[in-house]
Amino acid sequence: MLKVSIITAVFNRESTIERCVLSVLEQKYSNIEYIIVDGKSTDGTMTILNGYSDRVTKIVSEKDLGIYDALNKGLSMATGDVIGFLHSDDYYANDTVVGEIASALESNDCDLVYADLDFFHQNTPDKSTRFYSSSFFKPWMMRFALQPAHPTVYARKALYDRVGNFNLKYKISADFDWLLRSFVLANCKAQYLKSTFVKMQMGGASTGGIKAIINHNAEDLKILKSHGIYSNWIFVALKYTYKIFQLRF
Repeated sequence: MLKVSIITAVFNRESTIERCVLSVLEQKYSNIEYIIVDGKSTDGTMTILNGYSDRVTKIVSEKDLGIYDALNKGLSMATGDVIGFLHSDDYYANDTVVGEIASALESNDCDLVYADLDFFHQNTPDKSTRFYSSSFFKPWMMRFALQPAHPTVYARKALYDRVGNFNLKYKISADFDWLLRSFVLANCKAQYLKSTFVKMQMGGASTGGIKAIINHNAEDLKILKSHGIYSNWIFVALKYTYKIFQLRF
């Protein structure tokens, strides 16, 4: 039975962290290692987390250099066969998600699995505003800064050992860099699962308005260039034609 390590990085999220934690604790799959890395929150986040300390594998609260530094800390503590992330504003779509992940990795010769994602606005968690299907994804599309939904990616620890952790040089797109290294440079074997894994709240570092979009795309282009892959702003802009069809009205 594969051990699945789930890592949550959090900072000052007293309004959403309990929903996130409960969605992990309510999973039907039993072999879960849950690691929470808090960035020394100054609100009530730690008070809430301490209430679940007997059911969470490890809770660490200390200063960090941002979300990817916190995730790297979690990776250094993870002992599972499989590793994935659940961000503090987000929650699992249902209580069988982790079981689906483990089952797929047990029955397929692959390095990672990925699936679909639902976005919602802060005050309407039950209403989907955008549906991110990862079914379209092919590794060559990364030239256009297209990727599978990273919050749905669960990879074997062996893949992290092979390609490394997140590059802290990038503040918004370190996940894109990691996926690029995995899919294109390491040619990993991946399996898409036709299932919605995560409900994701709008307004994070990569979905927080025009400025966030510009910064995100600038980092994507820098990452592609650093790996010797040609792209430009026109290529990156083309991905938004696809994203229009993800919207739900």
